[in-house]
Amino acid sequence: MSIITQRGNLAEIVVAKLMERIDSGLYAPGEKIPSSAQLCEEFGVSRTVIREALTSLKVGGRVTARQGAGVYVSEKDAKTLNFEISRIEDIRSAMQILELRLGVEIQSVALAASRRTPEALAEIARAYDNLENLVTDDAEVEARADFEFHLAIARATRNPHFPSFLEAVIESINFELVLKHRQSARGYSTYLKKINKEHAAILAAITQGDAKAAKAALIVHLEESLHRYRTMLNEPASSETED
Repeated sequence: MSIITQRGNLAEIVVAKLMERIDSGLYAPGEKIPSSAQLCEEFGVSRTVIREALTSLKVGGRVTARQGAGVYVSEKDAKTLNFEISRIEDIRSAMQILELRLGVEIQSVALAASRRTPEALAEIARAYDNLENLVTDDAEVEARADFEFHLAIARATRNPHFPSFLEAVIESINFELVLKHRQSARGYSTYLKKINKEHAAILAAITQGDAKAAKAALIVHLEESLHRYRTMLNEPASSETED
């Protein structure tokens, strides 16, 4: 038994030890790693610590969970492995900024639908086209294009505080967007089609001046990621989103 006694975040320590085993080849690509119960016993930590450590490894693309079969080391893939493992605190931060975005942007899309001008619609459409036609493997470039789409909507509200708010918290929003794009690297083509479809629904509702449909489309767009983060952290929704 290798009981962890070091000071610091226990989940991060477990992540570091499991990473050492993966990098050294002790846990080879495609190989099943020990069960949570075995890891709890080996490291002398709780199931919560092991769950958080495995969540970080999953987000980082180093391991994958197979329904009913356990957790396996990911096959080597430069696109999914060339970024740092996200800590459990990173996932919580992403969830928190997404909760804030959802609250603000529900109002933003509704106002944009009610107040849009031809110029504002053209700007949103340009941002949409830019994201849809983007060809890059750089998650940060993708995240910026995604942000520009939502910023164009904020400008369409004709209330300067909406775009000012998004720009004030751009670093936090960009962090969440990069994390989301990187998490989706393996099924990227499907993921890109999905978000483009969601953005198209938002754009269509704003173009038609349908505030209710715009809000519903935004909720569909953001709630899935929010639910995923909450599930990872085993945290309930603080409240239900309503019209």
